[in-house]
Amino acid sequence: MKDRKDLFGVVLDLAQVIQASAIYPEHHQRVQQLLSRLHDRIGRVSSNVGTIHIGIVGNRFVVDEFPFLEMNPALEKLLKDIHEKGIEKISIKEGLTSGELKRFVYFLAKGKDGAREARFEAIDYGIIQAIKGKDETEGRESTLSRSHILHGATEVLKDLLKSLARGGSGASVSSAQEIVASIMQGIRQDAHLFHQLMQMQSHDDYTVTHSLNVSAIVVAQATALGLPENRLQEIGLAAMLHDIGKEQVPSEILQKPGKINPQEFAKMAEHPLAGAKALRKMDCGSDLPVIVAFEHHIKYDRTGYPKESAKRKLHPVSYMTQIADVYDALRTYRPYRDSLDIKTTLSIMEKGRGTEFEPKLYDNFLRTVLADQAGAGA
Repeated sequence: MKDRKDLFGVVLDLAQVIQASAIYPEHHQRVQQLLSRLHDRIGRVSSNVGTIHIGIVGNRFVVDEFPFLEMNPALEKLLKDIHEKGIEKISIKEGLTSGELKRFVYFLAKGKDGAREARFEAIDYGIIQAIKGKDETEGRESTLSRSHILHGATEVLKDLLKSLARGGSGASVSSAQEIVASIMQGIRQDAHLFHQLMQMQSHDDYTVTHSLNVSAIVVAQATALGLPENRLQEIGLAAMLHDIGKEQVPSEILQKPGKINPQEFAKMAEHPLAGAKALRKMDCGSDLPVIVAFEHHIKYDRTGYPKESAKRKLHPVSYMTQIADVYDALRTYRPYRDSLDIKTTLSIMEKGRGTEFEPKLYDNFLRTVLADQAGAGA
């Protein structure tokens, strides 16, 4: 059983010793005490969980799958030092010596070398895509799965969705934008994000994990269309918030293990309008999140819901979100059915091309998925 307090303690102790090392001489008693405490904690935690994974989502730390939301000056300095080294994740293995830990602390605090120059035996670090491990065959890269970073983001997003649904704040929207920025960075660094996402499905917080997945899949579609960076941020945020209205749907309906009845479906079908109303009350930077929340269940042939009398043209991002929404729903385990493999999923979706899905955007999505699967060897 992972002890969240001990995992967070590793980050807190690391932040404190780095702060002390910037103030006191290397052999000062305070520095030595903090180094010893950190080394003892790492030894205790790693003997329990194995490798300790520390990642960064926006301006927050994620330790294993747990997000660390509270920040203080020492943590902010640690975040700054890590960012300046170009580091997005740290992996600490069991067996770390006190000497190597001290060298790593001073590398973060004062070292002049970039992240690619310094090497350690029991500590790996780098960008989210891949890091080289000394325990691997020479010349081979070991990958720290991005699912660690995104899975931690699900906990952050769960709190944000609840906050936004209750009326939200500028800080909540800003935090959501930071998650989108992390997703965008992940897509830039790894073209095979679809394959990675399917490894991180959560059975407990489906709406939250689904929102992250849909955002990543929509950003990948938009990237394939060659849309500019500023538009990708806006699009990713809209896709991530598409199901915010489900925060107002009773949990017994959302988590029902069997098929919902007509009355329950009617309640579920209220979530697009509820989401649009909630998002209209806050500043999301544009109206796109409101539009996508309202339109993402309206199909290309105008069936679906909410029902509209006017035959106005829907936003392209709504179409892309609808495609990603269906794909991720079919590929994800649910209490009432197993997840479907990609071949079955795409054969089902192909039947909706031109009726349920806008055909040109569906073709773009299909090219993106197939290219990802081919590259990932799936």
